[in-house]
Amino acid sequence: MRYNQIKEGVEYGDLETLVDSTVSVGEFKPKTGTEEDVIVVAFYVKDEAPAMDLARFIERGVTPMLDTEVSPNPNDVGMYIVFVEVENEDLMNTTLSLINDIRGLVKPKEWDIKFYKRPAITVKAEEIQEWLKKNR
Repeated sequence: MRYNQIKEGVEYGDLETLVDSTVSVGEFKPKTGTEEDVIVVAFYVKDEAPAMDLARFIERGVTPMLDTEVSPNPNDVGMYIVFVEVENEDLMNTTLSLINDIRGLVKPKEWDIKFYKRPAITVKAEEIQEWLKKNR
């Protein structure tokens, strides 16, 4: 009997057209701690299955995080949200590190980082890598 190879996980570019380049920081309330200690970084994904893939990828990644969860339903514009809970300490490095971790799956040239009640900032992928090299 011949078996087919089962492909698990995601590979380079798999989520390229499915993950939005906007990242939300601090917009949602954490489940694993207080808002002073835990911040939610959120990614927006066009469908539930790719959102689950992204959440699993982040969980297995090198950036320290406390928990991930995918919204049970899409938001009002049809996007599923991947919630990533991280410690509030060194938040900018952690946020940029998460974005850097998924860059091969998504491949955007720029990211819009939207902080709660503040204007979004646009950061180029190269700038993220430079920041992380200087601040690690």
